[in-house]
Amino acid sequence: MSNFTAMLNSWEAKSQQAADRAQVSLSLHKHDLVKIKALAEAYGLDEATITESLIHTAIKEAESAMPYVKGTRVIRVEEGEEVFADAGKTPTYVEAEQKINQSMLTT
Repeated sequence: MSNFTAMLNSWEAKSQQAADRAQVSLSLHKHDLVKIKALAEAYGLDEATITESLIHTAIKEAESAMPYVKGTRVIRVEEGEEVFADAGKTPTYVEAEQKINQSMLTT
């Protein structure tokens, strides 16, 4: 019985992962495609899995690298110190991400 339950749970997880994916078409430099194909061959994975992983990791790195730019507006006071709003790209990015995510949920 537990093998069957494990199988059903695995199917459910895979179904959820599939539902969270979106197909896109993109152009790559030939030398990048060669590297993706080589990584896929080296790790025994398909090119889509390699590409998806690389993009996911690159996005996380880009998000963490976005610099805080001290603005002029105080948004709160912590332990007597003023905390200023970020005047960099992060607030615009977060707002756009939320707007796009919401529109994708309603379509």
